[in-house]
Amino acid sequence: MLTLKRSYATCSRALTSIVLAVALAAVVNVGFAPSARAAVSPMAPLTPEQIEAAVEEYFESVGAFDVQRYVNTFAPDGVLEDPVGTPPLQGTLAITGFITNIIAPFSEIKHRIQEITVCGHEAAVNWKLHLTTTTGKKITIDGMGVFNFNQDGKLQSVREFWDLAAFLEQLQG
Repeated sequence: MLTLKRSYATCSRALTSIVLAVALAAVVNVGFAPSARAAVSPMAPLTPEQIEAAVEEYFESVGAFDVQRYVNTFAPDGVLEDPVGTPPLQGTLAITGFITNIIAPFSEIKHRIQEITVCGHEAAVNWKLHLTTTTGKKITIDGMGVFNFNQDGKLQSVREFWDLAAFLEQLQG
């Protein structure tokens, strides 16, 4: 009886493997109509150009000192971690408070996007900021950001990687 149970279990596993293999082969070989593909995909695809333009808008709004424009780049429940290692901020109110305070000591903020790599609904961005304080001090920050967009082209999350200690040293020094 034990041999029969082992034999049945082995047969059952083998049959399951064959069914899965056939199903996967069928999925790979069958072409989907565009409407079927859209029904399977939870998000309509954003083009790399749309994502690059949205990243540019994010940085340009900071340089324009336009808080509302900056906040509008985010989804209402968007998350900002700037820089990574500080507590993430979620939602319009928290992001508004952050950007209002971060731009306050500056009279000029110029960005330079050095490279954008788009993959799906995300972008990795290598950037540089040139800042001038209201007292005339010049500060440079090099960083990288990971931008994740929702289906509406709004930022769902942003994670900025830059050296906060070096920035504060330049600001205070």
